[in-house]
Amino acid sequence: PIDNFVLAGDWTSQKFLGSMEGAVLGGKLAAEVVAAKAKGMPTKGLKKVQDHVIASAPHHTPKAPPGVKGDYPIAYGGGMVLDGSSREKLKEADPEQLVKLG
Repeated sequence: PIDNFVLAGDWTSQKFLGSMEGAVLGGKLAAEVVAAKAKGMPTKGLKKVQDHVIASAPHHTPKAPPGVKGDYPIAYGGGMVLDGSSREKLKEADPEQLVKLG
């Protein structure tokens, strides 16, 4: 842990990973921590990692994310300048989006 450092987002440790609901909940939980610290109140602390997760971690084999084509930002939903080469990448990864953009 880093003092006075609070993260929020859909990828944080909460029950709705990778969704708008997760982003909202992550923000709410982070705001609760900031507000509690500002008032000098105790926070809920770090979430305990379940024992079975720790035990299985050394044997875990990462898998490629389903539906992701490529390793550039737009493949993961990130922002990207839409120039000639990125248009080609977008055309390969998600042609429907390119049609919508015109």
